Amino acid sequence: MRGSGQRCREKTFDRLSPVGPYWVTPDVIPNPNDLQLSTILNGRVTQNSNIADLYHTLPNIVYKMKQLIQIAVACVAGLVTSAVGSESAVHLSPDGVETPRMREWQKMRYGMFLHFGMSTFTGNELDPGDQPSATYAPKNLDVDQWIRVAKDAGMHYAVLTSKHVAGHCLWDSKIQFRGKEFDYDVATSGNTNDVVRAFVDACGKYNITPGLYYCLLDFRNNSVEHKQQWGRYLLPDDFFGLAKAQLTELARNYPTVRYYWLDIPRAASEAQRTELYELLRRENPGCVVLFNCGFLDKKTPGPFTIESTKAESWPTDVLNSERDVIPGQFSPTQSWRGTNYYLGYEYCDVIGKDWFWTAEDKARPTDKLFELYHDTVIRAGGNLLLDVGPNRDGKLEEWQIAALMSLKKRIETNQETQHEP
Repeated sequence: MRGSGQRCREKTFDRLSPVGPYWVTPDVIPNPNDLQLSTILNGRVTQNSNIADLYHTLPNIVYKMKQLIQIAVACVAGLVTSAVGSESAVHLSPDGVETPRMREWQKMRYGMFLHFGMSTFTGNELDPGDQPSATYAPKNLDVDQWIRVAKDAGMHYAVLTSKHVAGHCLWDSKIQFRGKEFDYDVATSGNTNDVVRAFVDACGKYNITPGLYYCLLDFRNNSVEHKQQWGRYLLPDDFFGLAKAQLTELARNYPTVRYYWLDIPRAASEAQRTELYELLRRENPGCVVLFNCGFLDKKTPGPFTIESTKAESWPTDVLNSERDVIPGQFSPTQSWRGTNYYLGYEYCDVIGKDWFWTAEDKARPTDKLFELYHDTVIRAGGNLLLDVGPNRDGKLEEWQIAALMSLKKRIETNQETQHEP
């Protein structure tokens, strides 16, 4: 337990749930469905055109109201730990000026994105999570090879998909979920190796900074219908609890991870995103947290800013885009709601055409890959996260490696002739 480390009364806790700066048992938290405003949380608000415009703002209000109720109930029950003077009472937000953690992140410049998991074996990027865990079954898993290739290619960091939309986890999650231990993970799969552990260890071996991807869109564990999850702006309580618990588990089990990459933030409310951001920053004070902004809004002219993204990925230490590099140079100093922030910029794209491995995929020409690097790193002043998907054996293929080595040579040639960093 965090905070004072003392229990308020003698009790054996089967499972703890975080509520703001406190930890309480689920049995003292009122059922959210008992709240009068819960109809708004279930999407019924859209059936009333008079209040449809409030859909994005009311979830934040309701969520905060629920937090206050939960804290009050916990206090009355005497189940809270003392938060006076504790670190969790301090509000955390992106930095206002350039700091060592952001400076170190910016210096990395070039990294490897690794999409690997259930989708590798089903061939469906947006896998619904309805296949048995044993479907995931790499026969010759070689995580060390992935990171060795990243090092040889001149990359400085790597990000692994610890959990994608199928909901299958690349580590053995011990979290209690819906009355039992979470079991849709490698422990019940066709290859029980802890991929996250192997990834983190390999990164340490080759001096590559490790990062973990975690998706807030989850077609198996989120009870909301698939299509409604994308822009719902509110995660249901049970899945939000799972996300918090699993991110805490990742942060504590793999403390050398310095970068967290959270996808589809529009599935959550801003209040929920803020709670996840603060959770990770408290668990790992030196880490950098990104909520994926996704595709650029090409209809909005001007610089790439928090405002131009409609704050759909806020709070975040890094503004990012995928498939399209921002025009011009990124300005790290930005203002939002009257406060100045210092942010990074990252662009992610694929070495071929698919995020996960597919048999028919092939590498883009070196000229095109270098254009992505040049426009991101040199022109925009950001970081390039280039994706390669390991195959069903659990290895990178020769065509992927050859493309990375060719790009490295081109980058080095440009640095020598143009004196670029």
